[in-house]
Amino acid sequence: MHLEGRPAVVRYAREAIQHELDTLGLGDADDEAVRECAEVVLLIVSELVTNACRHSPGPVDLRIRWNDHVLTVEVDDRGKGVPVLVDEEDRGAGGGFGMGLIDALADGWGVKPQGEGKTVYVRIAFP
Repeated sequence: MHLEGRPAVVRYAREAIQHELDTLGLGDADDEAVRECAEVVLLIVSELVTNACRHSPGPVDLRIRWNDHVLTVEVDDRGKGVPVLVDEEDRGAGGGFGMGLIDALADGWGVKPQGEGKTVYVRIAFP
């Protein structure tokens, strides 16, 4: 989905991904572990889109892919910098918690250069 220029972009992204998770039967699954993974996806989407808003000219596109019980979230932005893990002692009022949270919750994440910016991707394995 294209995010650029949308008001309240983080809320829009979460709502759109919630709809997709429900369509896949993940957000409202009978299995509590699956529902918890879906909640993790929403938190990660919020963090990725927020980071793109704070550290770049803003998010451009958001994608999810579902393949063999693994959901991949991708956010494209035009920022030149790449996300980094901030040491715990350096986190504070100015931030630094987002990628640590993603690193702790995700099964993998990374960054790929793309055009004028980058794609940040996160993988979450579902039971």
